[in-house]
Amino acid sequence: MHLLRRLLPSRRSGRSRAILLSSTVLALVASTLAPRAANAYAWMIAHGFSGCAACHLDPSGGGLLTELGRSEAVDSLRSHYGGGEVAPLSSNLGLVANPDWLLTGASLRVMDLLMKTDGAAASNSVILMQADLRVGVDAGHWRAAGSLGVITNGNSPAAVAGNLVAREYWVGHTFANETVLLRAGRMNLPFGIRSIEHTLFVRTATRTDLNDTQEHGVALGFRGGGFRGELLGIAGNYQSSPDAFRQRGYSAYLEWSPTPRYAVGVSSLVTHVAEDVYFRAANTRQAHGVLLRAAPVDHLALLAEGDFLTQAPAGAKRWNGLATMLQIDGEIWQGLHLLATGETYDSGQPGGSTSWGTWGSLAWFFLSRVDLRLDYMHRAESYGSVRQPVDAYMVQVHVFL
Repeated sequence: MHLLRRLLPSRRSGRSRAILLSSTVLALVASTLAPRAANAYAWMIAHGFSGCAACHLDPSGGGLLTELGRSEAVDSLRSHYGGGEVAPLSSNLGLVANPDWLLTGASLRVMDLLMKTDGAAASNSVILMQADLRVGVDAGHWRAAGSLGVITNGNSPAAVAGNLVAREYWVGHTFANETVLLRAGRMNLPFGIRSIEHTLFVRTATRTDLNDTQEHGVALGFRGGGFRGELLGIAGNYQSSPDAFRQRGYSAYLEWSPTPRYAVGVSSLVTHVAEDVYFRAANTRQAHGVLLRAAPVDHLALLAEGDFLTQAPAGAKRWNGLATMLQIDGEIWQGLHLLATGETYDSGQPGGSTSWGTWGSLAWFFLSRVDLRLDYMHRAESYGSVRQPVDAYMVQVHVFL
């Protein structure tokens, strides 16, 4: 929040201010290209997991693993060597046993980023993207979860003090034979495909990533009969101030899985803010989209999302845009994935053009608690009528408990 305040002027006409701020936002996105949030692998549908609640305490996926999730991290995620059985993941490195109602975990993700924009020298940096401790409660009908971690940049909307971040914390109660969960707190927004690639256009344009866009509010999630969904009433992010920066409204999705290998869904989000941090003006923002997750053949997952976007900042003409994503994930050997991703984004800015990007990635879950990811990304990002090429090479090591 404070970084944006310093970067963006406070007094400009509505249209010129909106155009300038749009360009600034795209530049910020280009400088933070790597996935950095909780474990959320939508391609697990290729292993017959169309839902998320069985393996994650969060019913929409990501974050703290249940005991079944720990078991699947060994059986379905990691590479197997030889014919012997692999011991399941144990909590707390096996040093201290948890009672049945307590879940604990941790996630450490470090990345080396080499980035080159057209006409500028290449830059290289090592980034601590995530260092979070997690705890959860699953006691009867009661559920609760929270995380606490550190980052190297204290400007995050998830910051609570300096470089200390709390991305999510909530308490809830289940109903209807545990098919309905009502919870309140700071939560991930239920929208679109939940994935670790938080800088994809579909995540940045809708502001629904797992990194730091969580909001406080009350959510109702449900599953059953091949359906799952969640509705979050957004009260605002109370880890940011002043109150004028806090958006309020709703975010929701509904997904249907006619078989364990196919899922289709819709998402919807509408919020209003008195002073949008990007536009420095009141803004009503909407995003409405469709998604597909499919495993047409063994060891192959297709993920697709398209989102219609509209913004109505005060003093500027309404922008109607579109963000799309298609990802193909092939598991060429147990635990070793090759991924190809294509994406587009048209902000709807007058005189602007469509940005596009391609990703080539390799992800290897070579141990029960460790995975390695390599990414190459090329983007052509639109800044009004100018298109800026960006290339990024990323190496990530992720350790989770």
